[in-house]
Amino acid sequence: MMRFLKQAGNWILLLLLTDLGFIFVVWILRRDAIKYMVPFIFLLTVLICAAGIFIEHLRWQKSEKALMQFLETPTEEIRAELLKRFGADEIIDAAYKKLREQSAMINEKTVELTSYREYIEAWVHEAKTPLSLSTLVLNNHREEMSPYVYGRMNYISHQLNEDVERILFYARLQAEHTDSKFVRFSLDECVMEVVQEYQPFFEEKKIKVNLDITKIEVVSDRKIVFFMLSQLISNAVKYVAESEGEIFISVNNVEDKVHLGIYNNGEGVPEEDAPFVFDKGFTGGHPNRQKATGMGLYLVKKYAEKICVTISQDKYIPYENGFGIELIFTL
Repeated sequence: MMRFLKQAGNWILLLLLTDLGFIFVVWILRRDAIKYMVPFIFLLTVLICAAGIFIEHLRWQKSEKALMQFLETPTEEIRAELLKRFGADEIIDAAYKKLREQSAMINEKTVELTSYREYIEAWVHEAKTPLSLSTLVLNNHREEMSPYVYGRMNYISHQLNEDVERILFYARLQAEHTDSKFVRFSLDECVMEVVQEYQPFFEEKKIKVNLDITKIEVVSDRKIVFFMLSQLISNAVKYVAESEGEIFISVNNVEDKVHLGIYNNGEGVPEEDAPFVFDKGFTGGHPNRQKATGMGLYLVKKYAEKICVTISQDKYIPYENGFGIELIFTL
C-alpha cells in the first residue's frame, strides 16, 4: 500500500482536489444537499483508491514474479517485458535485494563449509595418533608375530593411513587458499620414499617394481608431491595384472622439463573412460574399480593444478596393455 501511495501520490492529491471542487460546486448550487453529497463523494474516492491499490498489487506481484524469473534465468524477452512494466530504478532495487539474499546465503554456506573442513582436519589429526601408535606397536613386536600376520597388519595399517591422508588433503582442497611451501628437493629421493612406504602393498600383492630413476632436483611443494605420488602408486597397485603384476616408475630429464611416470601392466583404461579418469567420483566400467571412490586421481589432478605441474595419461606405456600417468615439472 505504501508503495502505491508513494507512486500515485500526485494522482491521489489531484483526486482530493477534484472532490473539493465538486463539494464547492454543490455548496453553491444546493447548500441543503451538501450533507448528503460530501459522504458520497468521499466514499467514491475511497473505493477508487482501494481499487487502484488492488490492481497495483496484482500488477506488482506479476511483475515481481517476472523479475525473479529474470534474475534466475535472464532472457531478452523477459528483460523487454520488465522494462515495459518497471522503471530502471525499480529493476535495480529488486535485483539488489535478490543479490543481497543470495550473498547472505552464500556467506552462511561458506561458514558451514569452513567449520566442516576444520572439523575434518581436527578429526584426521586425532585419528593419526592411534594409527601412529599401531605402527609403533607393530614395529616393536614384529619378532613376536609370524611374517604373514605382520605383513597383513602392516598392510592394513598402511591402508588406513592412506585413507586418512586422502581425507585430509580433500578437506584442505576446499579451502579458499591452499598454503604451498615451494622448496628445492631431490625428486628421485622423494619417489624412493614413497616406494618404501608402499613396500607392504607390493609384498602383499607380489608386485614387481621396475625403476628407471635419474637423480634430479625440482622446485615444488614436497609434501604435496609426496601425496600425489602416493595416490598414483596406490592407483597402480590396485590395477596391476592379477598375476605377475608389474609397476614401472621413471624419472627423466627431457630438455627443460622433468617427466615422472608411473605405469602398471593391468588391463588399461577403456577408450570411452579415458577422458573422465580425473573426474571427481568417476569409477568407470573396470571391474576392479567398482569399490573405488574415484577420488585419488581427482585429488592428484587438482593439486597438480595448484602447484603448476602438468599431468597426462598414457604418455608412454612400457607394457603392451596397462595404464600410465605422467607428471611433468618445469625446471
